[in-house]
Amino acid sequence: MLRSILITTSFVFMVGCSSHQAQELGLGGGQVNEYAQNMTNAQLCSIYLKERTSNQTRAAIASEWSRRKLSRAYCKEKANEWYLTKFAKWLTLQESEKK
Repeated sequence: MLRSILITTSFVFMVGCSSHQAQELGLGGGQVNEYAQNMTNAQLCSIYLKERTSNQTRAAIASEWSRRKLSRAYCKEKANEWYLTKFAKWLTLQESEKK
């Protein structure tokens, strides 16, 4: 019983926060160990803005940042977007692809 309450509370907590808030609480993850070309935009943003570490060089990260035309404003907007909003956008995209 206690376990299910804990799991439910954790789920509600994670859905009700942004990735920036989760990272502030220590839930954002550690070092990124993959090539810059294979990283998500969120991973690139956090590495480029020195919030996370990577085994890739700064030149490789900066090159991929430029290639994807990322900006600090884009990164802040995506980092502050709530997980629930991301999930809703994903669901909407899935529904539109089925039609």
